Amino acid sequence: MRLREFLIGTALMSFALVITQAGPPPLFHDEVSNDFVGEKKETTEPSSSVSIPPDPSPLIAKDKILRAAYYDTMSILSTTNLCSDFFGGPAASVEAFNQLIGRMRKEYLSGSIALRMTGQTTNMLNAATRKEYRLFEKVQVNAKGPFYRNSFPFSDTSFSHIGTFEPNTRQARVLIFLHELGHVVKGEDGEWLLPNDGNNDKVSNENTRRIQGICGDQIKGLDKSETKTLAP
Repeated sequence: MRLREFLIGTALMSFALVITQAGPPPLFHDEVSNDFVGEKKETTEPSSSVSIPPDPSPLIAKDKILRAAYYDTMSILSTTNLCSDFFGGPAASVEAFNQLIGRMRKEYLSGSIALRMTGQTTNMLNAATRKEYRLFEKVQVNAKGPFYRNSFPFSDTSFSHIGTFEPNTRQARVLIFLHELGHVVKGEDGEWLLPNDGNNDKVSNENTRRIQGICGDQIKGLDKSETKTLAP
């Protein structure tokens, strides 16, 4: 199943390098330009965990499902484990994920898309960790897709599993988020952790399986934990 789509043209990509500065990540609003994003610099000493920053977008407070998925994912990335290590460690992965979610908008998209990132990209550098990542101009979570639903609207046709997880479940949502994070974070070899999968379902599914193979224990462990208290 296609979890997401990339609509990236080399000519459209912006290669400005933004170096992080101290302070919390910015709050993104619809009226703010998506061509440039500021970023914070981690100054704490290395530890087994890092603090979770403030909500990066008002959407997190408004959407209880999205909020739960955000904090579930943060609970994995903010502590030292195999999954957060894959994304560059707690400090680097928390920052990249928070910035990614800060650009997210809830849209009504067609097909089985769960989450889509498109448009120009801005390359980012965390000055403290020296980890690089990129931000896409648009990040869209599909209100009609498997992040929120079990089946296609007005149909009995179910969405495919997300890895081995049922769609519209706690584990599937976190796997969707971590899949997208893999397209954002640059590895030690200078390549993005996951190759672009665009409209290629085979590559997309392979990317999902890879993330589940690395982060599966942490994702399954969510059943034994509680998410941050949701806003009423």
